[in-house]
Formats: sequence, C-alpha cells, structure tokens
Amino acid sequence: MTDDAIRFPVRKRIRLPREVYREGHAFLVTKGTAQRHPWFSQVPGLANACVELIASLGVQRDAEPYAWCVMPDHIHLLLHDRDPVDYIRLLKGRLTPVARRLEQRRRLWQRSFHDHGLRREGSLEQVAQYIWENPVRAEIVATPALYPWSGSAFWPHWRDHYDSAQ
Repeated sequence: MTDDAIRFPVRKRIRLPREVYREGHAFLVTKGTAQRHPWFSQVPGLANACVELIASLGVQRDAEPYAWCVMPDHIHLLLHDRDPVDYIRLLKGRLTPVARRLEQRRRLWQRSFHDHGLRREGSLEQVAQYIWENPVRAEIVATPALYPWSGSAFWPHWRDHYDSAQ
C-alpha cells in the first residue's frame, strides 16, 4: 500500500482566523443540537437554563448578547464579545452537564457552529428581529412576544414592539 492510499481527509476549517473575532464586530451565531434532536422543546428546563446562561455569561464577560432565541433544536444569538468563540465554548461547556444529567447517552451539541460577522451597526436591529421572529416562521407561536425563550440584554422591552404591532 502506498502512502497516497492511506491518506485521511482533512477536516475543513470553518472558523475565521482568531484575530477577526477580536476586531469588535457583532456576530450572528447559530448553534445546533446534535442530530437536530429537539432538546429544548422536549426539556423546557434546559431551554430556561440556556437563556439564563446566555444572560449571565454576558454579565460575567462584559459581553453584549443583543438578541437570542432558543429554538427546539438550535439557538440563535446576536453577540458582541471580546472573543465570541470562547463565549460559545463556555455556553456549550456549562450547558452540556445539565443535559447529561437528563439523558446520559445523547450528545447535546453538534460539533461546530455557524457565525456571521456584522460590519454595520445599523443592521443589529434587523438581525435581532430576524432572530426573534424565528418561532413565528417555524409556526410555533403567532407573534414573537409569545415565545418564552427569546430575549435581549440590550433591548429589554423588545416584546413591546410586537405587542403594539397587533
């Protein structure tokens, strides 16, 4: 057997260079559960723990979680942090033991996450609305204001916008 015959595929690098994350951009992060298992709809306490952790990590790290939504099988997070990759690592690491206590054999998270850097501050509100309206597009609720696992540390009264729009 030749050396060429035993080559293993190289895993594609999907993360940007680390210094890009430290340039001060806000990032839209989407983090899925392993095999798209609907952890957060099956275990509402886990969804509550995720929301609490998003907010508490923001305070601990002096970060700005502008908007979030914990969907049944993934989370969306609009975040400004000095190191968003580290923020997500901590979120995953602190929530995983909670899930393991509930179901030991099932993994909580898929391996990586998708992120998109926002270059213009003006698009923050549009991206936040996109995040909050996710449960409506998924036909889980009629209006974003009714979904219990969405929020914002930056816009604490964001639900009022949707309540008044009815």
